[in-house]
Amino acid sequence: MLALLNNKPRLLLLDDDPSIQRLMATVLRRAGFRVDLVSTGTAAIEKLAKIEYKALLLDVMTPTEGGFTVVRHLKKARPELLHRVILVTASPETVLKTVSGNVAAVVHKPFTPEQLVKTVRRVAK
Repeated sequence: MLALLNNKPRLLLLDDDPSIQRLMATVLRRAGFRVDLVSTGTAAIEKLAKIEYKALLLDVMTPTEGGFTVVRHLKKARPELLHRVILVTASPETVLKTVSGNVAAVVHKPFTPEQLVKTVRRVAK
């Protein structure tokens, strides 16, 4: 079972809402992905220092540090990973303009499971 799990594309999911985390993780796991969950930008950056991910799903609107924190870190430390970033947001387009040009995709909340999986598959290929 462990060998099978290791063959699945690995994703990092940052969201501060446990219910959204569970929903997204369930959808993505059913679609064949391995999903690591974090709730802060610092935790995401720590994971990125140790693990290689096929895609990073980052919530941009969190009470403290969220997806923008991670994107700023990647711009300075690992710009090659920006093409793997998917911003997940309910924010209006004006909030995203500062970073959306630097990332692979944006998924707007509310989203359908199909939209989420399609976007992740495209970015994680």
